[in-house]
Amino acid sequence: MKYTVIIDSVAALPESLIKARPIEVLPVTININGVPQPDNIDESGLIDIYTSGSLSIKSEISTAPPSSEQIQEFILTRVVPYSDFAICQSLSKTTSPIYDNFADVEVQIAKKAREVRAKLGIETPFRMTTLNTGTTIAGQGLVAIYGDLLLNKGTDLQDYTKAIDKFTKLVKTYVIVRDLLYTRKRSIEKGVKTVGIGAALIGKTAGLIPIVEICNDVVTPISTKRGFENALDQLVEYAIDRIKDGLFAPVVNISYAGDLADLYGLSQIKKLQKVAKQHKVKVFFGIMGLASSSVYGPGGFSIGIAPKNQADKPG
Repeated sequence: MKYTVIIDSVAALPESLIKARPIEVLPVTININGVPQPDNIDESGLIDIYTSGSLSIKSEISTAPPSSEQIQEFILTRVVPYSDFAICQSLSKTTSPIYDNFADVEVQIAKKAREVRAKLGIETPFRMTTLNTGTTIAGQGLVAIYGDLLLNKGTDLQDYTKAIDKFTKLVKTYVIVRDLLYTRKRSIEKGVKTVGIGAALIGKTAGLIPIVEICNDVVTPISTKRGFENALDQLVEYAIDRIKDGLFAPVVNISYAGDLADLYGLSQIKKLQKVAKQHKVKVFFGIMGLASSSVYGPGGFSIGIAPKNQADKPG
């Protein structure tokens, strides 16, 4: 079965994985200080942005999700000529209209897809499925990895749909909020309820770093630590424990809005890699895209995991 997994650019995946697998990234439009920025997968370009200081609390940032028309054109040109199935996965539908726009295209695209394929001499029909992952960033990327694993081993579309629907309900995304004031400002700009300015100022002054959980279309504050490294240690220790307990998929997905070299030297990350290897779990590391870092800022960290122990939380 020729398929393409289509994700929006909020989903976090390593650039190397995207290039190696039948995965297409639907870009979200980002405007920073009046300058349109391509929300692409070029990790070296992303590092330059994060280290340049161009993305800060003083920056004027706006984002725009792709419209139904843009999505349809993207699929007709990038997917329809080469694949029989478009496997579309969106971030949580409670935070973006991308899922609804995918769904609109799904009911409209058949005729135009048939015309495109007829001109190329392709007789097999084109099909499209749409999934709300209920999550974002690293967890959303994990859903894409799992979906590709299923399809690559020959799972038919009906069985894939059942398996991926179940899996999305088990995926946990955790995000470390590096700068409370930055994320508060971006949340307000998007009309999202957030902490008051007083609490954000106190938290930033005290060096408090929140960890939030995003799954099943719900965002939940989990814990707060003093300092980024303490928050990171707590979250990574949680991932290590869940690997030991067992995972529904032998994959952990990590996304960082900065140079990954900052992480690789940390003792807790080395411990995670060692334990994962012992349990035959693959850990992916990638650089967070602009659509996500525009909300969580440079230095934001996210981890996606599907633990068999669904009850325990970080902290």
